[in-house]
Amino acid sequence: MKRKIALLLTAVMVTGMMAGCGSSGSGSSGSTGGSSTATASSLEDADPDFKYDEPVTLSSFFEISPTIMSDFDQETVVNSLYYQRLKERTNISIDWKWFAANTTDDSVQKKSVAIASGDIPDFMIVNSSQLALLAKSDLINRDIGKIFDAYASDTLMDWTTGEGDAALESARDKGQVIAIPLVDSSIDSADVLWIRRDWIEKLGLEMPKTMDDLYNVMVAFRDQDPDGNGQADTLGMVFHNNFLSTGLGDATGVFNGFNAYPEIWIDDGNGGLEYGVADADANKEALNYLAKMYQEGLIEQDFSSNDETKGTEPAAAGKAGIQYGQLWNANWPLNATIQNDPEADWVSIPMPTVDGSDVHPQINLKILGYVVVSKKCEHPEAVVRMLNFWCDAWSGDEYSDYLVDDGTGAVQFPLHWVMLKTYYPLKNLDSHLAVVDAVESGDTSKLNQEQKQYYDAVDGYLSGNKVENYGGMKVFGNDMSSLEVINEYHEKDSFLLDAFTGAPTETMGQKLSTVNDKIMEYYTKVIMGIESTDTYDDFLNEVNSLGLEKITEEVNEWYSSRK
Repeated sequence: MKRKIALLLTAVMVTGMMAGCGSSGSGSSGSTGGSSTATASSLEDADPDFKYDEPVTLSSFFEISPTIMSDFDQETVVNSLYYQRLKERTNISIDWKWFAANTTDDSVQKKSVAIASGDIPDFMIVNSSQLALLAKSDLINRDIGKIFDAYASDTLMDWTTGEGDAALESARDKGQVIAIPLVDSSIDSADVLWIRRDWIEKLGLEMPKTMDDLYNVMVAFRDQDPDGNGQADTLGMVFHNNFLSTGLGDATGVFNGFNAYPEIWIDDGNGGLEYGVADADANKEALNYLAKMYQEGLIEQDFSSNDETKGTEPAAAGKAGIQYGQLWNANWPLNATIQNDPEADWVSIPMPTVDGSDVHPQINLKILGYVVVSKKCEHPEAVVRMLNFWCDAWSGDEYSDYLVDDGTGAVQFPLHWVMLKTYYPLKNLDSHLAVVDAVESGDTSKLNQEQKQYYDAVDGYLSGNKVENYGGMKVFGNDMSSLEVINEYHEKDSFLLDAFTGAPTETMGQKLSTVNDKIMEYYTKVIMGIESTDTYDDFLNEVNSLGLEKITEEVNEWYSSRK
């Protein structure tokens, strides 16, 4: 993405370098400072690596992962090398107004109270619902998008727009980007089809490309004793009761194979959006397929009682040879298969489709949070400067300097100490490509430290240590790994992004969970033969009456406002 040339914002940039951002009630403190870059009259002159001449302090909130709450030490964080170097390189310090657990009942509620009272810090990270409230208020700097454009380093900009403009667009209100999105990988959330290659080869089968092919493979896995124990104890495919939730042993891949997307927002064909469940024909095809699988014993008959962990046990135990799931499934639970059977060989392939054409796997925009800046903040560019620093620390040559003992004897980057962090969404894909190139060329000199770890795992697997290095090979390697499939999706631009990227609408927040519950209830009954897809129109009428019709109206109002 080309860097946009921002308009002059003299009024924003010419203010004297007062200590901190000086938000009302924020308690910011420090000395009056200056910087030729930060005080430039034009954002066109902005230097992403600037350092203030005098100290600048910004106030904010610190959220602690509940998993480390009992061991968390404020002084260790505040005095860590990360924040020491931040101060040395930028002359920016952070005044944490409070430390709280990152839970709905603690930090989320505290931020909501701050928004309601109008007493927000100089910057804070909010969710999409809180951003929607702030968009209606007069509390935040609505020019932060322009400031971000000017001060973001090439690395930060590349990371933010690594999957296109969707992340920045999700922070847009009335034509302005009013917050900085902290991004993660959306494409990593796509499903692939995990399948036992050793079973395919043993039974003389071909890798499935169509849904009919997949059905025939499942029948063979059920009937032809692929585990060789002489018993009829194998399944066609892993399945569980939360089958519309992507990640592990789900059925979204089956639906996507029929061009069905029941719980994301898609193009309605008339210039608007509809909830995927409204596409009756596609969803009915997928449901009838799953109902046939259930009727013929290709999936467990008690799936409705099994959660994701319980539902995937047959794969780990070597009793199922097909599993839809995300790229990490080789790390768990499929790694357990090879622990029980060293000859087991899970590989990834693109998800089959009804006609053998390229699948369009559904993905959701992955935003970790939105950074908003108080309109009273005198140095909004300081927030962007801190994000630039993070990018350098996380991806640069000094990465290893920040590693600390995680309490188990292993050294890790202390991510839980850093509030302002964002990621390159194609990092795992790029790492895979770099690792494969190193494996094939024998040259590891271009690998960064993280990539070298993945390379070592692949090399270890190829050297015979399969059990310990199984996940590394099957995710990052060059032998039908999951990231090979993700790369194929990426090169073909196959992903289908959930078209709704805004904050929950009023009715959505109140009733979408009820709608989704009804979808799961009806779909489960159809699969188990309790209901028939002949009643699908009645089912749609019911979910519309439960709130989907109103939600769809609100979503399309949002969609129209974005055009």
